[in-house]
Amino acid sequence: MSPHLPCLICLWGLILPLHGQEPTRRKKPVLIRADRTDEMAVDAPFLPDPLQAREHVEVGNFYYKRDNFEAAENRYREAIRHDRKWAEAYKKLIQSLEKRKAYFEAIDVCLQFTATNPASQEVESFQKRARKLKEAADR
Repeated sequence: MSPHLPCLICLWGLILPLHGQEPTRRKKPVLIRADRTDEMAVDAPFLPDPLQAREHVEVGNFYYKRDNFEAAENRYREAIRHDRKWAEAYKKLIQSLEKRKAYFEAIDVCLQFTATNPASQEVESFQKRARKLKEAADR
């Protein structure tokens, strides 16, 4: 008996089950998380965390591009909770509310920004945006 025969039998035992089988196809991961906004109090104090806010905006942009405006809105709101002075998060939230035709909520977001950031350079642009949203709501 050849000294290599047991090794060949072991290799044949490993190759034989794989022969004729299709590779298993895995599903792509889904980037949806459990919605915890009901669990969290809206007025809960948050320490400012700009990195968390940016992450929420990035994920919100992902949802926005896929026309899931409600999920994007939730992410933008969480970004605002983490960084109340970042105008970009407010702008993105207003855009997603406009897509859902929730004009009065968008006006409230504009007013919220102007109330929380009265010294910001963006206040005038948010006031103009609120006026345009008011005109769109009246139509």
